[in-house]
Amino acid sequence: MSTERRDIVTGVVKIWATLLLLGTASLAYALLPGLPGKLPAALVIVIIQATLVLGGFMRLGQSSALVRTTVLVGVVWLSFLFLMTFADLWTR
Repeated sequence: MSTERRDIVTGVVKIWATLLLLGTASLAYALLPGLPGKLPAALVIVIIQATLVLGGFMRLGQSSALVRTTVLVGVVWLSFLFLMTFADLWTR
């Protein structure tokens, strides 16, 4: 296996292991009773996980402007869908 390929595989495995650890930490923190600040802790973990996926797996930092724009449009569209779904639920 070439050095470049080994570096790519090692980086992906490190990101994957970090995501597993963060998921385990999130689950453990959610299941332990009496701990303060569960929502902020969960949000911080989710932001770190999303950053790892977007930066590590998708390599958005090295992508073209068109790919980054497409990701942004997808996030905006998904936010709009969630907004409309919750607006429907809240008005019933």
